[in-house]
Amino acid sequence: MKITKLLFVAIASSLLFVSCSDDDNDNAAVEPQVPLGAYDNGILVVNEGNGSAGSISFITDDLTSVGQDIFGTVNPGQGIGGYVQSMFFDGDRAFIVSNGSNKVTVVNRYTFELIAKIETGFSVPRYGVVVNGKAYVTNLADFGNLTDDFISVINLTTYEVESTIAVNALAEKIVAENGKLYVANGSYGAGNSVTVINAATKVIESTIDVGMSPNSMEEENGFLYVLCGNVTNDSKVVKINLTTNLKVSEITMTGLMNAQNLNIEDDKMYFTVNSAVYKENLSTTAISGTPLFTSTATTLYGFAVDNNRIFVGDAKDYASNGAVFIYSTAGTLQKEFSAGLIPNGFYFND
Repeated sequence: MKITKLLFVAIASSLLFVSCSDDDNDNAAVEPQVPLGAYDNGILVVNEGNGSAGSISFITDDLTSVGQDIFGTVNPGQGIGGYVQSMFFDGDRAFIVSNGSNKVTVVNRYTFELIAKIETGFSVPRYGVVVNGKAYVTNLADFGNLTDDFISVINLTTYEVESTIAVNALAEKIVAENGKLYVANGSYGAGNSVTVINAATKVIESTIDVGMSPNSMEEENGFLYVLCGNVTNDSKVVKINLTTNLKVSEITMTGLMNAQNLNIEDDKMYFTVNSAVYKENLSTTAISGTPLFTSTATTLYGFAVDNNRIFVGDAKDYASNGAVFIYSTAGTLQKEFSAGLIPNGFYFND
């Protein structure tokens, strides 16, 4: 009898403790997330600029304000170079690629404080990724030579280009997946393949023929989706299995030439043709010729889709400061902001 009573008391006490603990957890105040810097929780806009100077704008995630030339604001007297092409991240670092100055500028992505400048080992650098502690940046080199392009391999401890990889084809957009580099061999309508490189060995493993100039790529669920387009043929989307590196399907976009800017978000694919924005199910087998909407941008140049928003960079006349238009994924205009000269890309600090 005594044992039974003790057992009952123990069980009751245990239940009471669990109940109180659950109540405490349910009622506990959620600690607010402290921003990692002035440019956390927002959108970084790359403004290509001219041959001597580009800039970065910042839009707050709640779309209430915009700051211009944030690098110059944080680092007075410094510059990121001309014809700023792109940006890529690694942890809390951002790498800003300036092809007009053959330079990569490294900053803290949340504070934009300067970390390093890498100014040798490039020839018209374009896009980059990070794999296993090294950065890989594509270079177009001589615009008149379609086979001299290469990849600069950057040591992220010393911030020096330690080696290069010859691509033997055009080298533009780059995607990293499973230790492999997928390089789009397409530029301004030229080129017709994707090169697969083992990042560890720096050896080209295969070349995938996509038939027409690949201008943008996205990885999703083990497949690489490649948008191919030029000004004389119907565009197409090619789907590549990243396990086998074999092309498994392609969809021709009848009547849509020079499609650009492939983005994938929530099993939807988005792309642009001139100022028109298209949206299709990722599983579709045919592309509609009807756009989701036509942007009010004078010259649609930058484009991205993130967090149920569509971002459009308006280059206007390429001589005046540009603008950013933000739409819902249903195509409704939500906000418009001023930007720097030729806004060409969007990167998300969230």
